[in-house]
Amino acid sequence: MPVLKRSADAGRLLVDLVTRDPAFVRGGDLDPFDIPVFTFHGLEPRAFERKLAYLRAAGYQAIGLPAYLDAISGRRAAPAKSVLITIDDGRATTWTVGYPLLKRFGMRATAFLVTSAVHDTSEVSKNIGDTPESKWAPLTARDESSDRPFITWGEARAMRDAIDLGSHTHLHARIAMSHENEGAVTETMRRGYGEFDCPFLWLDGRLVRGREVPLGTPLPVSAPRLSGKPAYRSIDRRFETEAEVKEAVRFDLEEARRLLQKKAEVEATSVCYPWHVDSPLARQLAAEVGYVAGFAGKAPAPPAISRPGSDPFAIARVGEDYVERLPGPGRRSLLSVLRQKLRRH
Repeated sequence: MPVLKRSADAGRLLVDLVTRDPAFVRGGDLDPFDIPVFTFHGLEPRAFERKLAYLRAAGYQAIGLPAYLDAISGRRAAPAKSVLITIDDGRATTWTVGYPLLKRFGMRATAFLVTSAVHDTSEVSKNIGDTPESKWAPLTARDESSDRPFITWGEARAMRDAIDLGSHTHLHARIAMSHENEGAVTETMRRGYGEFDCPFLWLDGRLVRGREVPLGTPLPVSAPRLSGKPAYRSIDRRFETEAEVKEAVRFDLEEARRLLQKKAEVEATSVCYPWHVDSPLARQLAAEVGYVAGFAGKAPAPPAISRPGSDPFAIARVGEDYVERLPGPGRRSLLSVLRQKLRRH
């Protein structure tokens, strides 16, 4: 089975290279005014530092979200060789690793926060910028810990001078699609990001997930909430109505904007779709509640980099592995990048 999985992963990577990834990933050039958008999640100090150093040495600049939105809307061009760094989820290393390194390199990023996961405290922890390297371990491991695996609201406010804030919805939710099961709750689904992989279940009359679900509980076939599909309600053995789906999607989008305004004191202009899955309903409601842009994953078809005139609610992004495939001195070989991706998978 592991051999078959590795073969399938390799096959998908090759198909994406040919059909979906930007030309620079395959070794081609980058149009001077194209702005690649890179996706990060948890951050490791040396790897993130190396990517920022490569950008600087090759003459690129990581710009802020307002400048990016101005560029793709056609309002104002960004400087040549601009990139946008996006960091999904709001994991703790966004603050402990990302913030101090971005400050050091004079670059910006955009963090899309799952507002229900942000720890509701004004406390601000130490980061690697104000801690000796010998004491970095607990700071870089916070993403996987049971103690504050995500940033706090205090940290969200403190990072605004280098990191713009957007929405990754309020719940980053998965929903049951039927009464049929696939798999069971694992230990990794009971902490940190792993909780998002556990769909919401009806237990004792309440909708719960993650640590509130006993280990080994059967899991139903599921899909992301923003897919626009109706959830199966095991509590009364029916599917949601169209009105219930709309209400749930609207809440997930609107509550995130409300909390970002209240707790982080920012106006969230953009939403990033969890698991890169959206729907016509999600895009419509995102616009209705006040977002002006939506970030997705890989483009389903060329162009693989969003440009002025592209759908602002379907902004294409590229995986962080390909930062060092941008044209420049010391450009990393594609083979080494693919090997690393396959090892990680």
